Amino acid sequence: MDLTISMNTVLNFLHSMALSTSNKQWLADHLYEEVKAEQKAAGTADSGWPKLRREDLHISPEVMKLVEGFELPDDFDEDKARLEYLLKKHG
Repeated sequence: MDLTISMNTVLNFLHSMALSTSNKQWLADHLYEEVKAEQKAAGTADSGWPKLRREDLHISPEVMKLVEGFELPDDFDEDKARLEYLLKKHG
């Protein structure tokens, strides 16, 4: 018997479990590591997210002046940052 479950259903189920923050972090870390391993095995380490270009952004001149010259550290991980953001927003 095949069972199809939407990702929203999975997320709603997880929310219904009232997991602690540390449990959510543990789950996120393990899922993230699995994704990285699968991408590495498949040779697709790219996250699949489109890269933003400066011309794609609509930022006020005031904000641009604040962030001008700012560089992310070499070890910054976009995928992990995105996952942590989503967990904070929806977790």
